[in-house]
Amino acid sequence: MPGGDFHPWLFFIVAFWILICGLGVVLFKKIVYSAVSMVFCFLGVAFAYALLNAGLVAVIQILVYVGAISVVVMFAIMLTEAQYGRFPLFFNRQTLIAAPLVVAGALIVTVAVVSSGIAGAGEVSLTPGLRELSKLIFNVYVLPFELVSLVLLAAMVGAILLARRDEGGRR
Repeated sequence: MPGGDFHPWLFFIVAFWILICGLGVVLFKKIVYSAVSMVFCFLGVAFAYALLNAGLVAVIQILVYVGAISVVVMFAIMLTEAQYGRFPLFFNRQTLIAAPLVVAGALIVTVAVVSSGIAGAGEVSLTPGLRELSKLIFNVYVLPFELVSLVLLAAMVGAILLARRDEGGRR
């Protein structure tokens, strides 16, 4: 890594933190505990970005995921008034089908990454600065950027319509 300040043992600690918090999201029976575990998982991902010398991505991770997405999830939990998940832990009827598919997908991705030689491609860090990133977003990728904002607006309007309670028998 550029600058020589990358410490693999610190990265493994952060990766372990992310794994434990991710398991907490799935395994906690109380939905609020899962949401708090998700916040800690997002913070761990931001710290991993910071370790990889991607400070801008780490700050965006904190602002967007820890700040915005986590608040939206907390509001959704409060609006639904649900306290517990339906199934204890993560076992339900779909686990028997999903677990082998997930393991097979992970094996396929692992084989593809190892056989393609892409694993050694990260020897030189190519993280753009704020100026280069803003030029890309607002010049080259302005149409996809605006389309994403329209999709998010449509999702917000749909969520408001779905969350609205019946008033006089109609929506």
